[in-house]
Amino acid sequence: MDIKELKDITVELMDALKARGLGEVELEADDIKIKIKSAPPAPVVPVAAAPAAVPAAASATTAAAVEDAPVASVEELPAGTPVKSPLVGTFYSSPAPDAPPFVLVGQKVKEGDTLFIIEAMKTMNEIKAPCDGTVVRILAQPGDMVEYNQTVVIIE
Repeated sequence: MDIKELKDITVELMDALKARGLGEVELEADDIKIKIKSAPPAPVVPVAAAPAAVPAAASATTAAAVEDAPVASVEELPAGTPVKSPLVGTFYSSPAPDAPPFVLVGQKVKEGDTLFIIEAMKTMNEIKAPCDGTVVRILAQPGDMVEYNQTVVIIE
């Protein structure tokens, strides 16, 4: 096998890995062994779209854009009880990538129900509902980084 064939096979394996959501692919042929690993895919779960100002704040590099974003997002939040992140970490709406989300917009929840998970330092922290009500907005997408005291869910 020449180097071009190896590159082509490697690219095909990487595409298959991504397309099928696999964590690892291994191929052995003759005296060659190719092993490709990937990070587990982030859970893809439909949730309510975040206000336009929040993604802009996350990708903005200028101080002016970052200062304006929190003011704009506060004005657009619906009335209700905000559920804020108690720590900095990664937001997940379900317990596993292939599992259904804990809650969806419009779903009724009771006090103590798990709303989402914040992963921090390889620890999964379940965030519970502080009150009974209906989820009216989910302000983060699975895999998003959330800050301490950032509003993630609103319960009405």
